[in-house]
Amino acid sequence: MSESLKAKTLKALAWNAVQRYGTLFVNFFANLYIARQLTPDDYGVVGIMMVFVAVAATISDSGFPSALVQKKDTTQTDYCTAFFWNIAIGLLLYAAIFLAAPLVADYFDNPLFIPVLRLQGVIIIVNAFGSVQISRLSKTLQFKVLAIRSLIAAIVGTAIGVGLVACGYGIWGLVWQAIVTSGVSVVLLWSIARWRPQMLFSWSAFRQMFGFGSYIFVSNICNTLYTNVQSFIIGKAFSVRDLGYYSQAQKLEQVPAEGTSSVLAQVLFPVYASIADDRGRHIDAVRKNMKVISFVTFPLMMLLIIVAFPLIRLMLTDKWIQSIPMFQILCIVGMFTPVNVANTEIFRSIGAGKIYFILQTLKRVVGLVFIFASVPFGLYPFLWAIATMSIVTYAMNLYCTSRYFGYKCSDQLRDILPNLLLTLSVGGITALAMQLFEGWPDIVQVLVATTLYGALFLLTAVALRMKTIGIVRSLLSRHN
Repeated sequence: MSESLKAKTLKALAWNAVQRYGTLFVNFFANLYIARQLTPDDYGVVGIMMVFVAVAATISDSGFPSALVQKKDTTQTDYCTAFFWNIAIGLLLYAAIFLAAPLVADYFDNPLFIPVLRLQGVIIIVNAFGSVQISRLSKTLQFKVLAIRSLIAAIVGTAIGVGLVACGYGIWGLVWQAIVTSGVSVVLLWSIARWRPQMLFSWSAFRQMFGFGSYIFVSNICNTLYTNVQSFIIGKAFSVRDLGYYSQAQKLEQVPAEGTSSVLAQVLFPVYASIADDRGRHIDAVRKNMKVISFVTFPLMMLLIIVAFPLIRLMLTDKWIQSIPMFQILCIVGMFTPVNVANTEIFRSIGAGKIYFILQTLKRVVGLVFIFASVPFGLYPFLWAIATMSIVTYAMNLYCTSRYFGYKCSDQLRDILPNLLLTLSVGGITALAMQLFEGWPDIVQVLVATTLYGALFLLTAVALRMKTIGIVRSLLSRHN
């Protein structure tokens, strides 16, 4: 990467991290209070509702945001076409959700699903109004603006949600928290962004963007269905309460794993796209990023597996203790999520929408067959199937990146395996050492494990003179 690109990438990553982790931490601390007031069943109901909202939201954007970011010579007509299309589809999808709500309630035998789904579905329409503004700001790496907007929206939405829960409104606090957050976010985008839509719509522009975006769109649909069908299966095949425990485990795992992944996806795509014409430079940037990503993510997720029991008891009380083994399994998924994202963003950045589409579709079809086959064996075999698929997914990404991009399997394994082996070794030592502190206060166990693991990992990495240490030092020194 050139000096300027490094600076832009670091700045973009920093602000995007502020955006994503800031909102996650705001929601995280709010959840510590809300989870103590509500029941697993409440979280289960909202979890099922969000399946429908998430799928509908993915359909609404139609892959146009990715097409707008990737296209070099984007015009006002392109932006307006995408804007009005997103609005139209959003309205149609909300109408479908509104009408289907009674059927969903009958399917799960819970009449509460009707008003919750109809109200929560409003988020689809609200978000459609901000999609183009986000694409424009992302395209120019203006993540500072996006970060400030997200933090303000998260704080306002969370304040409303916590306030409603504290006043005894229960599950409606969660629903209104999501709606207010989306609403404030869109209002701020329109207040900050200079772009305004004009009455323009071009079928030619539509077809051009859809040519690239259609592959991304179908892939995103597959990803969304794959991710959210897990919640749907747990809620139906097992119980809404089990889904509540799973949803809580997912919330906790998302702070480090999904936060990192979303930062990477939003930043790496436009950065990689800007150097896509220089394959050697592109591969070099990807390799450095992969080393740093695995160096940070692997040990973080392993540490969370080790401290899961005292950490969740400390934060959420024994009421949520059934979430702990679910959380540990999801941390295995979270360990591979960022490296999987880093691999797939390569194909989006070079405009290889067809390859991206085929790869993502194949992974999700295999994944769905795999997890559906595990359902008859019970909840935990089902969860282990999800964890196993994250590793299978990485293997498929590895093959395609090697064949179609030139980032050889052997090179990528050399980039991440040292970090993985170090993570597992130090994790095993720390887990054994923590047996000595069993029965101690939860906060003491968490602090001791964190200190011991962090010290052992960093000291060993320095002692072995791992190349990633040099890369991290270089990035930090240049940033400073």
